[in-house]
Amino acid sequence: MDETAKDLDAAATTDAIQLLMDNTAIRRVLAGCCQALDDGHFEEWSLLYTADCRFTVMGQQTEGRAGMRALIEPFQTAELRGKHMISEPRINLHGDEAIATTDFAFIAKDNKVLQTGRYYDILSRGDDGWQVASREIVFTGDERHHPDD
Repeated sequence: MDETAKDLDAAATTDAIQLLMDNTAIRRVLAGCCQALDDGHFEEWSLLYTADCRFTVMGQQTEGRAGMRALIEPFQTAELRGKHMISEPRINLHGDEAIATTDFAFIAKDNKVLQTGRYYDILSRGDDGWQVASREIVFTGDERHHPDD
C-alpha cells in the first residue's frame, strides 16, 4: 500500500472514531437530560443545555437556562416526578452541530404512562462538550411549533 492510501485509511479511521465518540457523547447528554430531571437535580439538568438555549413545550417557549428552569421546575416537584424513558435517538451530525429526534414516554410513580411524544433537539459542541441548544417537546397527537428546526 502506498503512503497516500495509508494516509487516506488513517484519516477515514480517525473520522469514524470521531463519529462514534460524538454519537456516544450526544446519547449521554440526552440520557442525562432525563435522569437529572427525574432525580430533581435541576442545576445539573440545566448545564446540559447551552446558556442561550431555546426550550419549547405545550406551546410555551423560553430562552436561557433560568427561563427553562422556571418553566419546568413547577411540574417536576418530588410528588410529580416520575421517569422519562427514551428510545434510541436518531442523530444527524454536521460538524459541531447535531440534530436528534428521540421518542419518549413519561411514567408516573404508580407506573402509569402519563405522556408520550418526541423530543426535537439541536445540539452544539462547544468548550463544555455537547449541549442541547434547542429542545422542542411535542406530545403525541400535537403538532410542532417550529417544524423548520
